[in-house]
Amino acid sequence: MADICLITNPTAKSGEAVNAVKKVCEHLEKRGADFAVWETEYPGHATELAKEAVREGYKLIVSVGGDGTLRETALGVAQTDAVLGVIACGTGNDFVRTMKIPTDLEKAADVLLDGEDRIIDAGMANGEMFFNAAGFGFDVDVLDYTEFYKPKCKNGSTAYLRGLARALLKLQLRKAKITFPDGTIEKNVLLVAAGNGRFYGGGIEVTPDADPSDGYLDICIVHDVNYFKVPKILPRFLKGKHLGLKEVTYRKEKTVSIECEPESRIQVDGERMPGTPVTFRIVEKALKIRVPKTE
Repeated sequence: MADICLITNPTAKSGEAVNAVKKVCEHLEKRGADFAVWETEYPGHATELAKEAVREGYKLIVSVGGDGTLRETALGVAQTDAVLGVIACGTGNDFVRTMKIPTDLEKAADVLLDGEDRIIDAGMANGEMFFNAAGFGFDVDVLDYTEFYKPKCKNGSTAYLRGLARALLKLQLRKAKITFPDGTIEKNVLLVAAGNGRFYGGGIEVTPDADPSDGYLDICIVHDVNYFKVPKILPRFLKGKHLGLKEVTYRKEKTVSIECEPESRIQVDGERMPGTPVTFRIVEKALKIRVPKTE
């Protein structure tokens, strides 16, 4: 049996993943690697394939696709003895930024063969496991509008920027009751993000202090802003320079529970789901992942 199982999503990035898989396979063959390639056929299939790969004894199970394929594959690998590898060829590629896994295909393939294994945490949002970030509010509004614009745009980044602009024009705050282990606060929130990784939305550093191995979720709450304040805050938020603003509450927590009015759907690693009220909590040492060797 091969040592490595590549789980590929041929539809990732409008089909560009097909060429990416070909390039990765050619490079792995040159390196003398022994591997198998399994293709997904429908949503959720990567999780099923990853679980099957674990049962068959593969030690390294690799997601080849975007953030959606990565989450699905990781769900099948989490809390097993297998290791997750990542070839990122989607639109956002957010989690690999935190893990310092290169997006260059050949360099990422080299990490599979030459890297080291790191044990990281995961998060839970109302029973749904996530590995990068979850949240609600403005970010979900942006995702909703981004989906609306995708058919009208040439690429995902343009759709995201148009979605962001539309969400700004229709800015909505939610009255939230936020319960931490040491007490409760009430805020008029623009968004709440629970980060295991540092980035989401194609490189926005929403939880810049997040460490996927520290046993905590980084909770970022943006609150008490209005239409005129957001343009001043947004540039700092996009660059991860928003900590210390009076409109931002930032904490490291094991768990946090939130109720809000009006209710909001949540996003879990970019996938929109039924939402608030929501509890975010840490799942320590949930996943082994292959990353570049530390120097």
